[in-house]
Amino acid sequence: MRDKALHFIAGAAIAAPVAWLGYPVHGILLAGFVSIAKEVWDYRGNGTPELADFNATLIGAIAGAVALA
Repeated sequence: MRDKALHFIAGAAIAAPVAWLGYPVHGILLAGFVSIAKEVWDYRGNGTPELADFNATLIGAIAGAVALA
């Protein structure tokens, strides 16, 4: 559960500053891209890739972007 919370926070931390600049959709897309890259990194032997990690990051990104949009 702590891992998912960290993913949520990371998504919000990536998307919120971009949303604050006036581009909330771009912030969400950036967080999604970073999340995909991280899961690919995990898949290549550096961890355990999980769809739930991606989902938690994306939900955090949406929350962060909406909070500052």
